[in-house]
Parts: sequence; structure tokens; C-alpha cells
Amino acid sequence: ADRGFPAVRMGVMLVMAYLSWLAGSAGIPVTRISITVIAVIIAALGLVLLRLQRVQLAAEWREKWRYFLAVELIFLTFFVLFLLVRLGNPDLWHPAKGGEKPMDFSYLNAVIKSTTYPPYDPWFAGGYINYYYYGFVILGTFIKWLGIVPSIAYNIFLPTLFANTAMIAFSFGWNLFARFGSVPDEVDGQTRFFKLKRVPLAAGVASAVGLLILGNLGTVRMIWHGLQRLVAPVPIETGNFFQRWLWSLQGAWKFVTGSPLPYGIGEWYWNPSRVIPGEPITEFPFFTFLYGDPHAHMIALPITLIVLLWGLNILLTRWQWNGTAWERRVGFILTFLIGAIFVGSLYPTNTWDYPTFIIIAVVIIVFTAYRYAKSSSRLLRWFDPDARSLVIGIFFAAVLVVLSLVLYQPFRQWYGAGYTALDIWEGARTPFWSYMTHWGLFIFLIVSWLVVETRDWMRRTPVSALNRLKKYRELIIVLALIILAVIIALQILGVEIAWLVMLLGVWCVLLLLRPGQADGKRLILFMIGTGLVLTLAVEQVVLVGDIGRMNTVFKLYLQAWTLLSLSAAASLVWLSLAISREARPWLSTIWQAVAVALIFGTFLFPILGGADKIRDRMAPEAPHTLDGMAFMNYAVASDQGVEIQGAEEADAIVWMQEHVVGSPVIVEANTPEYRWGSRFTIYTGLPGVVGWNWHQRQQRVATPSEWVTDRVDDIGEFYDTTERKPVVDFLTRYDVSYIIVGQLEHAYYDPLGLGKFESWDGDLWEKVYENSSTSIYQVIK
Repeated sequence: ADRGFPAVRMGVMLVMAYLSWLAGSAGIPVTRISITVIAVIIAALGLVLLRLQRVQLAAEWREKWRYFLAVELIFLTFFVLFLLVRLGNPDLWHPAKGGEKPMDFSYLNAVIKSTTYPPYDPWFAGGYINYYYYGFVILGTFIKWLGIVPSIAYNIFLPTLFANTAMIAFSFGWNLFARFGSVPDEVDGQTRFFKLKRVPLAAGVASAVGLLILGNLGTVRMIWHGLQRLVAPVPIETGNFFQRWLWSLQGAWKFVTGSPLPYGIGEWYWNPSRVIPGEPITEFPFFTFLYGDPHAHMIALPITLIVLLWGLNILLTRWQWNGTAWERRVGFILTFLIGAIFVGSLYPTNTWDYPTFIIIAVVIIVFTAYRYAKSSSRLLRWFDPDARSLVIGIFFAAVLVVLSLVLYQPFRQWYGAGYTALDIWEGARTPFWSYMTHWGLFIFLIVSWLVVETRDWMRRTPVSALNRLKKYRELIIVLALIILAVIIALQILGVEIAWLVMLLGVWCVLLLLRPGQADGKRLILFMIGTGLVLTLAVEQVVLVGDIGRMNTVFKLYLQAWTLLSLSAAASLVWLSLAISREARPWLSTIWQAVAVALIFGTFLFPILGGADKIRDRMAPEAPHTLDGMAFMNYAVASDQGVEIQGAEEADAIVWMQEHVVGSPVIVEANTPEYRWGSRFTIYTGLPGVVGWNWHQRQQRVATPSEWVTDRVDDIGEFYDTTERKPVVDFLTRYDVSYIIVGQLEHAYYDPLGLGKFESWDGDLWEKVYENSSTSIYQVIK
């Protein structure tokens, strides 16, 4: 087993970012020099380890050089694949589906410009970013260190994250199956080894593809609905089962004869992320990367995977560390320290992920210690061996939790958390077919494997073994009745998926308890159960303050996708091995046909959705380049009935990027969310008086909303007034250094008020830039 070699890149990035952030949080300026010092320290440590392990590493290179080469080629394949996607559409904004790139890019630029942490808030001048911003530190550390222009770096780090995520998933699958070059299948204490050297490689690729490339079945549903709409005389939802299939057949003929499906540009990549009626977002990783917002959940995705990989390593190690006594102690300490850095980073990167993955890490530690940890310590002499192992597991699980909190205490010290309460969800629940549209492939593979596992268990277990359960008969009956009652109650409440999720969860628990069950399979069963619980949780609870249950669904569904996609990939490999021994070829053929159809259906999203995203540009004639700002020179936006020439805006923004030193406050037009407003703070990272109204109130929920709304009103008054005193008061109150008077300001504010900027030039400010209808004034202080 490689125990995580393909994840080394991401691991080093996390450690470098952590040390850089820790320095900045302690008041040590984060500059290219300080980052270089950190890089040199890590490199020196690497050289020391290389020296100490040179013999083992040389032997490993001789034995595994083909594997190392294969890993690099797979990484390069994923990197180039997504680099081509970004080259197809590198734009950092879109008038209809621009998403939250403006906020993310503004925050990223501010993090890059900040020399201490927490970083200043570019959308609330004088304040700090009160958001889980650490993901931008991970990216910004390397952008600053390498000196890459942020608008270009944007289209480099997305493919880099994509490829790193793929390789960590690959390593998880590889290590789950690769042990001493064989595939273990432990049953009843016996170990059989399938001498199939390519199985670990297949498992790794399946894990990476299943997690990162495949979409849900939303594209299939779009095609089916689209065929019906080609011919249906009424809304298709009103038709019965037979009518809809008849419309589908008639629509298929019409499509074949030349009629296009009734979808516009943008719908092929957007609609599958909304398969649940209403506001919930059914996002999945390929959509996340394709849409291109460097949101917290995107940056946290490879971290969640590296936590799972770390846990798998603990499990495979069986609480054993190699080397001398001193080396074992050092290895043990470093394992838990690095694990705490990884899992702890989830809190400041994407707080939603921390509870789920710290629980998974704790369970793995306790289980592994309980099974394999042995101690002769006098401190535990009162306990029997099993209890002693359990105490050890609980103790070191607690150590991990405490370390993960302490290591990131500077973040919590400054972070004012909001939206921390849960409430019972009483709105519409997920229809069963919406659930299967999103999870259908994974459910099919997982259920198929559970059937095979159960059949194998039954085949190996004599009927007489059931006699051992007689003394638990009453308990079993009570538990069964409770589970049945819960299922019925949830179904009555409208939770259509309850019966499926509950039955699969119970099934996984039973297989977890199977005597002699392999550790790897136990981990997968636990991951399946956890993923299913997450999908059921969003039917019952919601975060107070959420928009409906939008964020609750999409944040927890992404966690479930990580767990269920890796579990489905492992299930597929175990199923493939079982099918090769299946005595009834016809059954294998039917199963393979269904599996291929479902996999093909999920591949439609990256193909059709990817092509659709590449077509969906503001200016189709804009070049295919790595510069995310290049589209501006060709784009024309419209707001308040006024056409805004992107080229003029781009020239002014570039001037500010090149001439403004430090982080002085600027003021520009404030517009509703998801428009072209705050464009100078977005592309320069300079602090503006206020940015997106709702998002700032959302991130500062612990403070009065007037702190934000008053700033919005003040900006409007500043541009509209013709009186001197309010202008001077505004400039003083917010310490403004630069004023933007461009196309957007002319679209939003009173021409009489805007006239004062020319009239008072040389008095309160002086013009330092002019281009057609865009001027930039520097305040005289």
C-alpha cells in the first residue's frame, strides 16, 4: 500500500498554509520572504527524512517506479482535463449565472494583500472578514509566494484543486485494496488473496471518477422531460404514467427528425443541480468545479478526503508504527499532529464539514485502538485488556479533537459564528424519485454489494449459528418494532425516502457486526451508513436562518456524496470480483447491463453540462485564455437601462491594480447582489465601504443589520448630494482614499450629484485617472 503518496502535494500545501497563517495570526507579516522561509524549513525537514530513509526510499523507487509514474500521469490527466474546461470558459463573471465568484474573488484578493490575519474585509472597510476564510489562505499563500496575477491564478488553482482531489480519492481506493500487492477478503478469520495486481489501480481510478467526474441522473431526467415537452399539449406533470411514456416515444421521433430539446444555454449544467423541487441545491463535485465558484465547500473537498485517507491509514496500520522505539514514538506523535492539522483546518475552511469528519476520525481511532492497541501501562492496570484498549482509543481520540481545536484557536478568537441553531424542518420533503435521480447509481451499486455480502455470509454460516441469538430474541424484537415504528412515523410525516434509508442503514449495521468482517469493509459500511444518515437528516432538521433548507441540503449532500461515491466505487470493485465467480452468467449479464446504463447516464452530465458551460459566456468572441479578466474587453453589461462597456471598466481596474499601493479604502456604486457592482473591490481586493448587502448582513449576523444597511444608504447619499458637509463627513467616517465615478455610477446616481466631482476637483480630491466616462479621484488628505 502507498498509504497516501498521491496526497502528498495537498498535505504539503496544507502544512505550508497552516504555518503561514499561524505566523500571520501571531502578527508576523506574511510576505513572499516569510513564505519562502517556511518552504525552506519544510524542504530541509524533507531532506533530513530523505537522508534517514535513503535506503528504504531507494528500494521503494526500484520496486514501485512504474506506480509513481502512473500516479503522475493520472494527476496530469485530471489537471489537463479541467484546464481545458477553464480555457473553454475562463470568465470570472456572467450576468445570469455569475454565482458568487465576485465575493470569492474579492476575498481571495484581500487575503493575498493582507499581511496579518484575520484578513481585512474588502466589502466592509475597517472590518475583518467574518467568514470561514481559511480556504482562501490555502490558495492565497501559494499565489502570493509564486507571484501569479490573481485573475490568471484563478484558472490555474481550479485545475490544481481538481487534480489533487482526484488523487486523494485515488489513493483512498488504492489503499483500501492494495496490501502487500494483493486484495484481502477476510472472512471468519481466514484471508484469501486475489492475485490481481490491477485491482488496486482500478479501485483508485473508480474512486476518483466516481467522486469527481460523474454527475447525478439529472441529465437523463432532463432528456426524458424534454422529449415529452416536444409533443405534450399540456404541462407534462399533469399526465399519467402511460401518457408520459407515450409522449416520450413521440418526442423521441420528433427529436430524431430534427427538433431540438426545449432547453436554452446554461440549463444543461444548471438544472441537474436542482433535482429537488423548490430551493434545495443538489450540488455534486463536478458541478462545483464546473460552475467555478471557489467557495468554501470546494476548497474543503480535498481536505475532507485527506481526513478519510488519514483515517484509513490509521486503520491499515492497526495501531503499529515501524522503526525503533524512538522512531515509533516520533511517528505516532507526527501522525496525530498532522491529523489534527488536517481535520482542524475544516473548521476555518468550511465549518459545516468539521462535525461530520471529526466524528468519522474519532470512530476510526477508537475502533482501531480497541481492536489492536495493547498496553502494559501501570496507569491502566485496573482495566481488563479490552477495556484498556478502549480507554486508549478514547484518550487519543480526545487528543485529536483537542489538538484540532487548539491549533486553530486564533480563528475562533476572531470569528463571530452565526446560524448555530437547528430547527425542525416542516416544509416540503424530497420526493422519492428526486432522491433516486441524485443517488440512483450509488444506491444501485451499494445495494448490489450488500446483497453479495449477505449471501456470502449466509453461505458461510450454518443455520445452527442462529441459536446464539435466542437469548437476545426479546431485544431484537423490540429494536425491530422501534425501527418499524420510526419508518411508519416518518412516512406519515411525508419523508418518502425514510423506508429506503432506514432499511439500508440497518442492513449496514448488521454487516458491520458480522464475525471476522474485514476492517476495510467495516469502514465502507460505516461510511455508507453515515452518508445515508446525512441524507435523512436534511428531511428532519434545518439550520435556523437558512433560505428554506437550501444550504442545509447542499452542504450535507456534498458530504454524503463524498462518502457514498467512495463506498460505491469500492462496492463496484468487490462486485466485479464476485461477478467473476458468479455461477449464473445470465444474472451477471443483467446486472452489468443495468450498471452500464446507469454509469452512462451519470457520464452525460460532464459531457453535456461541460459543453454547455463552455458555450455559456458573456462574450462568445472573447479569447480562450487563462486570464479570467480577458472577457471584459469584449463584454457589454446592462444595468438600470444603461449599457456598460467592459473594456472601459477593465482599463480602469488595471490602472488601479498597477498604481495603487497598499490597501486604501475606495468607494464605488453599491448595487443589488449578483450584478456588476463592487467591481473594483472584486478585482483589486481593495477595501470598499460596503459590498453585497445581504451577504455582509449574513456574515455579520451577530451585529445589528444597520451596520451594513447604513453604509449602503450612505453611499447613495454621498454620490447624490450636492452639499459639501455630508461629503466631507462620509470621506472622514470611512477613511476613503479613492472615489470611482464610472459607467455604473452614472447609471445609478443623480447627474447633479455626480457633477460635484468635476467641480471640486483640486479641492477635496484630484483626478488621477480618466477614460471616456470613467474617472478615478484620489482624496486629498
